[in-house]
Amino acid sequence: QSCEKATREYGVNLIVSQAVVELCTKDMAMRMRLIDKVVMKGSRQPMELYSIDLDTVGLEVDAPTDTPIVWNPRQRFKSRQRMEMEKASKWSDDVQMSDYFEGIFSTDIAVMMRPFTDEFQHVFSMGYQNYVEGEWQAAKQLLSQTRTMLDGKEDGPSVALLQYMRDPYLFEAPEGWTGVRVLDRFDLD
Repeated sequence: QSCEKATREYGVNLIVSQAVVELCTKDMAMRMRLIDKVVMKGSRQPMELYSIDLDTVGLEVDAPTDTPIVWNPRQRFKSRQRMEMEKASKWSDDVQMSDYFEGIFSTDIAVMMRPFTDEFQHVFSMGYQNYVEGEWQAAKQLLSQTRTMLDGKEDGPSVALLQYMRDPYLFEAPEGWTGVRVLDRFDLD
């Protein structure tokens, strides 16, 4: 539940914990962006948080058809069959989730990933590394850049880290900073 609430803190649609990333294939794990290392409410162990960067705004929505579908038992049966076949194909041992990110099975995920360029990923990674190391002035410069690199949309993790460093620390890492922050009930309520 805390990871779910953290999506609001970081302004992302999907946050994945370190434990989940460790269960993924290497290809899939590489598609997730490390956005912070935190201690969650009720825990004592630090945990890395990752975002799967997908921007749904870039997707085209199918136009509604003029002729409504008449849902009769036959139509429902055909629809369920189609969905079951699609589900079975995705659960096949031959399918790797990372292939979806490559656009092999569908272009939708590739479209949703488009704003998160290699340059964006690289600059964020450098900003995050400076944040962890306590070099908050350098982190401020880099994360301020990534905050606005997404085609006019703000990057939530950049905003969250900048806000944490600004209030109450004024971009000076606190004494004894270890690169881990506590997400307490005030952050997640």
